[in-house]
Amino acid sequence: MSEMRSDRHYYVPPPSHYPVTINLGLFILALGVALRINAIASGIVPILAGIAVVLYGAFGWVGKIICEDESGSYHPWEDRSFRIGMAYFILSELAFFGAFLLALMYVRVFALPELASMDPHFTLWPDFKGAWPSGGPKSQAFTPLGASGLPAVNSILILASAVSLMWARKGLSAANRGQMVAGLAIALTLGVAFLFQQAMECRHATELGVTLASGVYGTYFYMLTGVHGAHMLAGILMLAVLLLRAFHGRFKPESPVGLDIVTWYWNFAVVIPGLLVFIYFYWL
Repeated sequence: MSEMRSDRHYYVPPPSHYPVTINLGLFILALGVALRINAIASGIVPILAGIAVVLYGAFGWVGKIICEDESGSYHPWEDRSFRIGMAYFILSELAFFGAFLLALMYVRVFALPELASMDPHFTLWPDFKGAWPSGGPKSQAFTPLGASGLPAVNSILILASAVSLMWARKGLSAANRGQMVAGLAIALTLGVAFLFQQAMECRHATELGVTLASGVYGTYFYMLTGVHGAHMLAGILMLAVLLLRAFHGRFKPESPVGLDIVTWYWNFAVVIPGLLVFIYFYWL
């Protein structure tokens, strides 16, 4: 009777401080970044402190959810709730990336051609050509990054990681723990390799003269790669937790919600935005 009752009623967890803790950490992190960008202070201490607080809150919150799941507190209602919540979160992330990409499209398709069509005797600054890639009046000379090389390799890595993650999901459906563990391990390895390659790409960009002072081109490069890298890092942490749980046999074919929502996040908040950035920023 108690089991039937729990199946029909939504589990309400006790109050938790983790949401407030994570938001406090994000505020400290943003404060540190703002101080550093505006050269008011180094910002390193608040940045590191903010990251530490966010990680503490995130791991504590996820750990609590895992404990509640393994204790049998969750039923179909909670499963559905997690999926709906992740779906809304992914939609907000797609809108987030879409805003950046649409702003980039506006600059390339509308703003620069419009400025270039003005009176030929009028120029915004010397050597202004009104074509992409464009720097600014105080931008130093730079060489744009091409699509070949590191950007192309990174695109292949994230595509391969999406395939391996889906392979892991099929392994769970078939109750094949070895396949699931192998797929998660491959996806995690490819994600770490991508993040390392992206750091090398940023280093290569500075060698080409691309900095935050390189006008709109430099700003978009570091903004897009930085935001995407942050999402990639969050996905890597999720995959690491899944791999650890899968290795200890914590997943069952009849309850795949944990693997499903991370797969959704990886495919729609990491892989698709990464491919769109590659196509529109590097390739076209």
